[in-house]
Amino acid sequence: MHSSSEGNKIKVLIPDGESHLLLYVVNCLSQADDVDIYVISQKKHNPMRYSRHIKGFSFCTNTDSELDWIEAINSEVMKHSIDVIMPIFETGIKKLIKNKKKLVNQGALGLLPSLKDYCIAFNKNQLAKHLEFNNLPFSKSEVVSSIKGLEKIDNLNFPIIIKPVEGFGGGQGIYKFNSIEDLQRHFKKTGCNYETLIQEYVEGYDIDCSVLCKDGKILAYTIQKGNMMGTHQFSPQFGLEFLYDDKLYKVVEKLMKSLNWNGVAHIDMRYDRFTDQFKAIEINTRFWVSVEASLIAGVNFPYLYVLASMGKSFEKPDYSFIDYVNYKGLIKKISKNILDPKILALNTSLKFALNDPFPMIYKFVWRTKNIIKSRFSKII
Repeated sequence: MHSSSEGNKIKVLIPDGESHLLLYVVNCLSQADDVDIYVISQKKHNPMRYSRHIKGFSFCTNTDSELDWIEAINSEVMKHSIDVIMPIFETGIKKLIKNKKKLVNQGALGLLPSLKDYCIAFNKNQLAKHLEFNNLPFSKSEVVSSIKGLEKIDNLNFPIIIKPVEGFGGGQGIYKFNSIEDLQRHFKKTGCNYETLIQEYVEGYDIDCSVLCKDGKILAYTIQKGNMMGTHQFSPQFGLEFLYDDKLYKVVEKLMKSLNWNGVAHIDMRYDRFTDQFKAIEINTRFWVSVEASLIAGVNFPYLYVLASMGKSFEKPDYSFIDYVNYKGLIKKISKNILDPKILALNTSLKFALNDPFPMIYKFVWRTKNIIKSRFSKII
């Protein structure tokens, strides 16, 4: 069990601050008065170093050496008497799981799963096998690493969906095909440069569940369904609605227990309208972009993660069934009808940006400077 000095704030260190998720996690942690946030980043010109919510920011040279990174973490832990080390992205999470014993204060490491359970959840092929083995709803799939491997998919029914077995994100590398001919044409055109999961497409709709767990038990959760299409069919949605579905929750509850999960996860699910089942499609083994939406709905996942990591108990929080739009969704709504008074009542993260404007201003200035510099160099 972790402990901070009596009367002192809880000191939280985010060691992978170069992640794009830093903004969203910091905005959530900033809502807690009893937390001081420290960040290590391998990105020198990180706009978040100017955030009013970050008490200490340190730059760690971008290196492939995990030991150098662990050494930088140990240095910050000792310097600031850190209570909780809180990685937020897959890369950092996996490295800390692997190198836990090299930490100067192992007790400060936040809730993380075992390496075995992490790899099962992160790898889409291993996850599909895990679902089948544990008698959980799943979608049939095969893995191919070459065009010749397409011979293995005779047992799959079309339409199918393909995606990288690991990595990418944001809907990248995901495509849907209605026939074997279309699929073959795709691979002949693009090649097969990485392990690809070919999975039967589930006719229905996307729905997600975000969780915080300890020893496989769900401590906090929200369920949300997209209601405003993103950039394309498989990219994150611009708008969400929060809801509850008992059948979905029971599937997630069983899945997390089967993984003995520790920490946060965001489970991408699909409702199968033919079988009336909720099928887990992918697990994001980290924090997620819409974590601010969960906060607005009533669940502050980053703060609860800190409390749970310190062994502090709390009641499972309720959440409101609100609608939420992100920045792009807000712009889309404003562009349709700027005079609509309902826009002012929308649940968005705009208030966080207005409360902490310097990172956004720095990012704008830095980008503008680089654009001008690039154009000037072309003229010369």
